[in-house]
Amino acid sequence: MTTLDHVLVVPVNEGGELVFAHALDSGIRVWMRGLVRRSAESARRPRGVAAPLYGGSIRDMAALRDFVTNFVDHATDDPAVPLSPGRIRDTRPLVRRTDHDSPNSRKHFTHHAMSPMHTNGAWDGAAPELLISRVRGEEGTGAGYFATGLPELPADATPTTTLPAAVISWERAKDLSEYLHAPVGDILR
Repeated sequence: MTTLDHVLVVPVNEGGELVFAHALDSGIRVWMRGLVRRSAESARRPRGVAAPLYGGSIRDMAALRDFVTNFVDHATDDPAVPLSPGRIRDTRPLVRRTDHDSPNSRKHFTHHAMSPMHTNGAWDGAAPELLISRVRGEEGTGAGYFATGLPELPADATPTTTLPAAVISWERAKDLSEYLHAPVGDILR
């Protein structure tokens, strides 16, 4: 059981944490720990047996931006971890569940969705999705997020290579880094 070299614990304002870790290998592993704010579905009647949807705001986007950029700049090209594509069954993709695909939402927010994410190991309902959003016209230090299907990391657990995890591949980490570095843009009229 190898402990991961680089770990970032990102507190969220509503309670709980998102945990990111990597060892400069094939991807950034992602877990949730103690998230408390479950979001209501935008649809009147969600289809199928959807994983709970969590949402809130990340306090310090700069730490996440630097962490992802460090991984992109220094990761090796040789994947050390076998990744499996996540599958979304019996539910709508995250951008539709949160209404981020509506014209009204695009006027006020920019977003970057990883849907579905790759997985390392198996857990019940492994269909992880993560969406990071920023408010247009506002260069703040925080960012919004929605997450579903991420595995839970117990409070006393240390991130290791043997724990099942959602994974942001190098290609997706590169796209996320570009999104986090880009200006947030004007409010659309």
